[in-house]
Amino acid sequence: MKAFAKVIFVLVVWTQLNHSISAFTKLSLSSSKYVSWTLDNKNGSIKVPASVPGGVYSDLMKAGIIGDILKGFNDVKTRWVAYDEWTYTGTFNATEDQLGSAVARLVFHGVDTFARVMLNGNMLDLTNNMFVRYVYDVKQHLKVGLNEMELKFRSPVEAAKTRSDHHFAAPDCVPPEYNGECHVNQIRKMQASFSWDWGPAFPSVGIWKPAEIEFYDVAKLRTFNVKYEKRDAFWDLKIINYLESNMATKTINVTVHAWIKLEGNQTLHVEKEFNVDSKDGLYTEVVIDMKISENDVRLWWPNGYGDQPLYDLFVAVYTVKDYSQVHKRIGFRSVKLVQTPVAANSSASQGLTFYFEVNGYPLFMKGSNWIPQHVLPEYSYEKSRTKQLLKAAADVHMNMLRVWGGGLYESEYFYELCDEYGIMIWQDLPFACSMYPVDSDFLDTVRLEVTQKVIDLQSHPSIVLWAGNNENEAALRGNWYSTNSEFNKYKVEYIQLYVTTIKPIVETLLGPNSYLVSSPGNGLESEAEGYIALNPYDPHFGDTHYYNYVADNWDESTFPLTRFASEYGFQSLPSLSTMKKAAEKPEDFRLDSEYSKHRQHSPNGYTFIKVQMDKRLQLDKNDTKYFEKFVFYSQISQAMVIKTQTEFYRQSRDKWHTMGALYWQLNDIWQAPSWSGIEYGGKWKMLHYFAKRFFAPVLVSPAQVSPGVVAVYLLNDRLVPIINASIIVDVYRWDSLTPIMTRIFQADAPALSASRLKDEINLWKNNTSSIFIKFSLRAEEIDSPVNYYFPKPLKSIEGLQKPQISIDVRKPKKVGREYLYRVVARVDAVVLFLWLEAENIPGYFEDNGFIATTPVAAQTYFRTKTQMKPEELRQKITYQYYFH
Repeated sequence: MKAFAKVIFVLVVWTQLNHSISAFTKLSLSSSKYVSWTLDNKNGSIKVPASVPGGVYSDLMKAGIIGDILKGFNDVKTRWVAYDEWTYTGTFNATEDQLGSAVARLVFHGVDTFARVMLNGNMLDLTNNMFVRYVYDVKQHLKVGLNEMELKFRSPVEAAKTRSDHHFAAPDCVPPEYNGECHVNQIRKMQASFSWDWGPAFPSVGIWKPAEIEFYDVAKLRTFNVKYEKRDAFWDLKIINYLESNMATKTINVTVHAWIKLEGNQTLHVEKEFNVDSKDGLYTEVVIDMKISENDVRLWWPNGYGDQPLYDLFVAVYTVKDYSQVHKRIGFRSVKLVQTPVAANSSASQGLTFYFEVNGYPLFMKGSNWIPQHVLPEYSYEKSRTKQLLKAAADVHMNMLRVWGGGLYESEYFYELCDEYGIMIWQDLPFACSMYPVDSDFLDTVRLEVTQKVIDLQSHPSIVLWAGNNENEAALRGNWYSTNSEFNKYKVEYIQLYVTTIKPIVETLLGPNSYLVSSPGNGLESEAEGYIALNPYDPHFGDTHYYNYVADNWDESTFPLTRFASEYGFQSLPSLSTMKKAAEKPEDFRLDSEYSKHRQHSPNGYTFIKVQMDKRLQLDKNDTKYFEKFVFYSQISQAMVIKTQTEFYRQSRDKWHTMGALYWQLNDIWQAPSWSGIEYGGKWKMLHYFAKRFFAPVLVSPAQVSPGVVAVYLLNDRLVPIINASIIVDVYRWDSLTPIMTRIFQADAPALSASRLKDEINLWKNNTSSIFIKFSLRAEEIDSPVNYYFPKPLKSIEGLQKPQISIDVRKPKKVGREYLYRVVARVDAVVLFLWLEAENIPGYFEDNGFIATTPVAAQTYFRTKTQMKPEELRQKITYQYYFH
């Protein structure tokens, strides 16, 4: 911070020596004591105070017109809001000094979505895209004193229908289980706002991002982008600066200064003078170069591979009358998506590779898929929730998140945290599970959207790939929406949107190898086949999405091979404590209740959960706690399914060149059954705790190769080899905490590998219904989690005893603002999936979902900001486990 302050000090001194130069100023239009906004509906029956940034649903909740939208059936009960028309009216004062500037530009950073924009009775625009930044020259419309701004919003549901009537693109509507709205593919709006199979429909309207009026005389620096390339012992930086200018001045003289703080408290400064022409409605670009020695910076690494050093880069633009400045933090790394022919001597000798090479190393991507963290866009950028979720991802060894294509471009804060945590971002453009129109109005707004967002975001070292859409190539080839009769038409339109329109924009701004047309898809092979491959799920190419709800997914032999698994998942229910925040009646807590049916948007969702559970677990439908156990068992089932599948992908690294496992999905948008590992509100499901183990950098991982025969893999994601490690294999009976057999193998593993041991575990002499296997690793300076293998479905095991369980809580230690209470669970028998809860105490356990094979079953910390006596916490702790 001191170094950055030093740069600002230099800039201020320089400016003071040029007294005629003044900083550009802005007038915030966000709600405050100086700016007042109101919201009213079409017939005037509702008029309430409004917030900017904000939205109609959140404003109506604050005013008490509607209740909590996520409770009960409120997604349907409040649907009238989406059908009405709404007007935001704001008043603000402008001063004589402000209007003395040559330029006054009104900037809306996000308008959701169809609004007629008026200033003092003058119409400025009809907006049509929630993702773009709208900029208007309003000098002639402003006046000294009180000014009035009005945004009259059209219903997005009605707008989508009207466009569909003229430019239909399949599908006609979402499945009825979604309780959603139709034709969201017609409009540039968060696609999930009309509902999805994991979320409700809240077709929002509002000014969802900040707005302001900017005042300057000649030119303003809007943003800058950085391209860098390593050449010999230097990093060559190309800083592309994007100016907005006074159109009355045809030629502009500007001086650009750039400062960067390097290692060893060094500051590098360059400056360059330009004469540039103004461009009406477009950025004026000026480029400044830097050359930085490799010794003056450290490499940025993904989570788990090294540090994430970030360097302050400060750019200021001066004209004869004013200056403006932008600050970003950048990281130095090289990343490329490698798609090259697989070596002829490989067991997977056909096709192309598909992996990310980071700083010269082929790294396995471990992570999940990110959906919007709230259904209302104005709440989706909330910093505390963003940090909570991203920290949770980093804490379980994730190094990549795919920002899914039915949501949003995330907040600047989101990407800044990903930079800090080392979480690489696969950024889908927001097109998902639909065909899309290609009329000129639609393509024009898409061009503006993609140009703005790529320029705004790409300086983040965390962003490593842009993808054109989610599942649209597969949908067209697979006839998901009965498009076969017009296949050629839809193919032409698909290419027109993602290839002819979007691809050149991304690759012009970022260079080749920065854009993937579709996910899933065959990557370069899809392009070679005309962008719609015959089989977009070909395991020899690209990435795949795989869901199979009826197979026995605790059995790794059911999974198909792939180069890169960018989606796979299974549903579970959220915990009862999370459900209680939305359910309103005791009778809601039944699978056959109207509430439960309403919350399950995936067709046959509960049936599939039960089918999977029944393959491995036993739950008596007459159990008095059936629903409670169904919830818990669904989380066990989900965790084990994703564990098994993820370890299969990691095991396939060497034999099939599988190089990524991003399960669906990280987070939730409301309290409902879904594929998430983290519930709405931030509570970890068992899956997320398991992810900390199955994504561990070093893991001993079993795989059944035939009945009674188990292969053992040593998975090593580190950049250094493992030498002379001891793999301990303990065979237990279900009725004892003492192993009946122990074998120790010595093993080595190359760096970045999935090594299969020559020795196998042969259980054919044992009654496999009565035993299970525990795997652990002992090696110098390596911390690896234990792992387990269950030869038979748990519903068929013999000898499991009902345990006695005791809980002890020790005095806390304070770390920052949190209290860490050490919690110890002791048992007298094997316990499966021991799950701890701290009832009604905000906080979380660092580990959970234990397999107990020793008398000390679990040692973990409970983290909370609430101080209490250890005994108080002990009395609040409850537990569950699997038993039949």
